Amino acid sequence: MQARKPWRLLAAMGLLVLSALCAILLAHAYWHSILFWLTVLMFIGSLIWLLLELTAIRSNALRYFAQMNTTLTRTMQTVPEYMPIPMVILNSRHEIVWYNDAFADSISGGAELFGKQLQSVLPLRPDVIGDGESLETEIGGRQYRVSRTDYNRKEHHAELLSFEDITGYVTLRRTYMESRLCVLLIVIDNYEDLFKGTRQSERASVLAALELLFDRLLDGTESIFCHLDEDRFLVLTEAKHCLEMERAHFPLLDEVRKIMVHGKTGMTLSIGVGRSGETFAQNEAFAQQSLDMALGRGGDQAAIKTENGYTFYGGVSKGIEHRNKAKNRAIARDLHKLMLRCGHVYIMGHRASDLDAVGAAVGVAFIAEQSGVPYNIVIRTETTLAKLLTDRIEQELPGCMISPEVARERITDSDLLVIVDTFSKDIVEDVELYYLAKHVVVIDHHRQMVNYLDNTSIKLHDPYASSAAELVTGMIQFFDWRDQMPQFTAEALLSGIMLDTKNFVMQTGVYTFEAAAFLRERGADPIQVKTLFAESLDAYRHRSRLVADAELYGRYAITVETEQLPDIRIIASQAADELLGVEGVAASFVVYMSGQQASISARSLGQVNVQLIMERLGGGGHHIMAATQRKDCDVQALRSELIRVLDETDAELEAQTAPSD
Repeated sequence: MQARKPWRLLAAMGLLVLSALCAILLAHAYWHSILFWLTVLMFIGSLIWLLLELTAIRSNALRYFAQMNTTLTRTMQTVPEYMPIPMVILNSRHEIVWYNDAFADSISGGAELFGKQLQSVLPLRPDVIGDGESLETEIGGRQYRVSRTDYNRKEHHAELLSFEDITGYVTLRRTYMESRLCVLLIVIDNYEDLFKGTRQSERASVLAALELLFDRLLDGTESIFCHLDEDRFLVLTEAKHCLEMERAHFPLLDEVRKIMVHGKTGMTLSIGVGRSGETFAQNEAFAQQSLDMALGRGGDQAAIKTENGYTFYGGVSKGIEHRNKAKNRAIARDLHKLMLRCGHVYIMGHRASDLDAVGAAVGVAFIAEQSGVPYNIVIRTETTLAKLLTDRIEQELPGCMISPEVARERITDSDLLVIVDTFSKDIVEDVELYYLAKHVVVIDHHRQMVNYLDNTSIKLHDPYASSAAELVTGMIQFFDWRDQMPQFTAEALLSGIMLDTKNFVMQTGVYTFEAAAFLRERGADPIQVKTLFAESLDAYRHRSRLVADAELYGRYAITVETEQLPDIRIIASQAADELLGVEGVAASFVVYMSGQQASISARSLGQVNVQLIMERLGGGGHHIMAATQRKDCDVQALRSELIRVLDETDAELEAQTAPSD
């Protein structure tokens, strides 16, 4: 290609401009002279010259682009063959039609691959990668990022897969993630009650054994262990060691139970783990949140805050009853002060409220009445399981009960909402009323679930208490006007305690009997309370049939009710209670239909944590009493899922108790 000199184009343009100016100047006075016509001829000549130069430049440009296109085409045909990135082309049937040298050397090991299915050569399915997408996979001990690009021309389809070796990056990323600092906050459950009455020497001996256990489990991990208080410890360790503890289901929880206090009571720990935060401060905050969740679920477990919520390990023991009277007295006074500042008090329990929820609500209503604040109990009387008690409320406190719809219309920013016998947003009587309330108080004894009520002004949560009625009774005992409690209020509270303790058999402690004695002194008549548990003859027959139809599955009793029955919730819970009396049964499950929901009522004698089992099925509850409701399956499907979870639970327990090699 002949190069064009730029001065020729500039000269042509300059001559054209000069001749044009001269012709314009001579056109007025000398248009008839020979000089003017010579100027015109020079203009035409310079114009022709300029056009020739531009034509030559265009021809050279087209020739240059044609040569570049040829060069690039040849380069594109030869470069992929020698590129250091492994590449392979597949047809529509995922057969190999071409691959470069890097693919043959790094991926296939030099074997002949034409016409073979890619999946027969590599552990990779091309259809799992979309056009323009990529994924990370391991091939031959190295990590690759596989990217896919599709080509479609007429009826032909081809897929180009490129393999980027990211082994170094993955190794660096793994090293970074494993070396990140994790925070473990550890608390001895019920420290004061555990060591109450022990000699100082015995306490020192037990704590020394605990510290030796920490040293043994953390040996070789280069972790930092320090005391924050007598019952509180801090462990700083790398993420890889934290993940090892998690994969082993935190053996510290099992080992510490072997440390006996008073020669008969095993020590338990609650552990909060923070390892997914961006900074050390965020991990510390996550560890504290996880610890609060572990304690709220009854202790003796480890909780880890993750991106999707929480993961729990342990929680197999019943726990030790404890009560901090100073703290409860302060909470009672704070509730009284908050009521005085509010214009109205609304009291609400959970859906399908039982005697405990309604009885605790009556107790809170008594506190509001003595505080001189107007109040209402928010309840759906058509779905309550405590129909006999609500009938008595209507007699004793006419106009006290209102529906959630009415409460939503009346509540203002200055009003107080007290929620009893539940800590979950999913099962409150009316979640919209909860979101409307600006001041919320929660009183509950169930183990804390992930979707808990979080925007609370005051929280009285004790998973070791027998019932919400026991907690409310304990609060009333701190007020000077406790002796003014009417007999009806005392009987309502006592009915709640009797329901959740199964007549003082399950989940009872010293404070349970103390609360019952207080209520008895205030006129609670056990005979009148017993009438609140009355049932119809049909309900008795249905319950007896459920018990008779039960099947034993290992140490579990399972019975199923496929028909829609009135009062099925009460019948199911009573049948589950009765099944615990069968020899060899550690836990019972009644599967039934309630409206459009397949439900399970679960009970345990304490050896099995039915709360953990129900949580795996989407429910929750307490260590010995739990339930779940599902709208996505029928009773038979739910029964099958229950059996699967029971098998998994037994397998995990067997793996934890099996002797290590």
